[in-house]
Amino acid sequence: MTMPEEPQDAARHVAAIVAAAEQAADELRAAAEERANARIAEADRAAALRVKAADDEAEQVRAEAAEAAEQIRADAAERAEQDRDRAHAQARELIAEARAAARDVLREGERLSGHLRELSDALRVNAERLLRDVRAAHDELKASLDAVDLDRRAPPKRLAEPQASDLDVPEFLPRQR
Repeated sequence: MTMPEEPQDAARHVAAIVAAAEQAADELRAAAEERANARIAEADRAAALRVKAADDEAEQVRAEAAEAAEQIRADAAERAEQDRDRAHAQARELIAEARAAARDVLREGERLSGHLRELSDALRVNAERLLRDVRAAHDELKASLDAVDLDRRAPPKRLAEPQASDLDVPEFLPRQR
């Protein structure tokens, strides 16, 4: 470089250098701003792409979750229907068993009632026989006592031996059918 000869030339030369430096700085600043804006725009696009990808993934997860929930609901409804059907079948079986048991209880009650009726009849017949035998024994004892009072010298009458036809066999056992 050549040195300016005059101070004005030097000032102009310095002014030109400063102007060139300022212009270069402005260009560098503009280029840096342009690069920064480009990077910001690229970051915005990347962020938008990430947000869209996240939204898409969230939508896919939501759709899969809704599908899984629907499948779970359908499975639960099917199991509930099967359980309801089994419960109804068991209830029908229990009702049938209860009815059969009720019929058996009624038959047994009727059978026992018949046996009790037969026992009642047998006890009544035996009670009548016993009362008749007691009355007969009473009459004989009374006759013997009356005979002793009337005639103390007469030999006492001997009580008649009971005959086999006078005694009846009690009917303790129910009649066989």
